[in-house]
Amino acid sequence: MLKSPVLSRKPAGSAPFKLGMRTLAGAVSVVTAHSSDGVPIGLTATSVSSLSAEPPSLLVCVNRKTELASAMTPGAVFAVNVLTTGQIDVAQAFGGQTTARGRDRFAIGTWHRSADGEVPLLLGCRAAFECTVAFVQDWETHHIVIGSVTEVHFFNSQEQPLAYCDGAYQTLKPL
Repeated sequence: MLKSPVLSRKPAGSAPFKLGMRTLAGAVSVVTAHSSDGVPIGLTATSVSSLSAEPPSLLVCVNRKTELASAMTPGAVFAVNVLTTGQIDVAQAFGGQTTARGRDRFAIGTWHRSADGEVPLLLGCRAAFECTVAFVQDWETHHIVIGSVTEVHFFNSQEQPLAYCDGAYQTLKPL
């Protein structure tokens, strides 16, 4: 059995880490929920990944300073809306790159509530995953959230997915 070595090296530091992470292309999603008083909230994220197919689950990392973080409690519901290249304006609004704040962000794009009224879903996105928070683990500045996927909606498979790499929005093209 291989044993993990104990690393005695110092952490790289946040500046080189951020520069290195900019080279990692990521799909752009908007994670949405409702605050405890029923107001729709959300943020742009590239830190979303599949966790398992059986049972269907995904992982999302949420900065603990955000309003969305307080909504990420076990049993709460949220959605991951996977954006298309035609939704850069949505990504910018929910990523804090415009003057839109709070509820005003939902004026950008076409939003509706899920069938049970629990989460905001973005029409025209590639796919939207409705989830229930199964587990939350704190790690330094972020919550690592495991979402149990309860519904998957496919709205727009025709448009290219939106990606983020090297500090810019991009798209993916087959080789």
